[in-house]
Amino acid sequence: MCFFKKKKARKLAEQQEKAALAQKKAEKVVVEEKKVEVQKQEFIKQSPIVEKKVQTSTVTEIPIKTVVAEAQTKKEVPIKEEVKKEAKLAKYHVSQNKDPRSDSYRKWRVRKEGSEKTIKFFDTQKEAIEFAGGLAITAQTSVVIHKMDGSIRKQDYTKKA
Repeated sequence: MCFFKKKKARKLAEQQEKAALAQKKAEKVVVEEKKVEVQKQEFIKQSPIVEKKVQTSTVTEIPIKTVVAEAQTKKEVPIKEEVKKEAKLAKYHVSQNKDPRSDSYRKWRVRKEGSEKTIKFFDTQKEAIEFAGGLAITAQTSVVIHKMDGSIRKQDYTKKA
């Protein structure tokens, strides 16, 4: 067999493999869609159904079945309370500003955990710790104090009165 016939045979084999893979993927998609439809039908069967009667313009009553939304159940209330608690428990960090382009370069700053915005800048670390301690007491959380190099000096710092 000459070189060109071998090359054509290889290309043909590659095309057949690609076609077979594409067909398998299409079959998987169809199977997954069927599974989703079956799950939807099972959910509808398990969900409580309420019948409502709606008047139309022809003054005839037509019963309409509607699925009661589970979003109005008691499951949402604890989730909202957990989010409020997490937001309340964000710690305050005392660290040194390392940005040389800033006006307050090498000053001590107080920031809330997870925030890029600085609450206030101070000349000394002691002043920053006192300010952050006051914020932490009102928010019922703690303060994390960083060294000049950025590593943590003291964590869960709270004044015990």
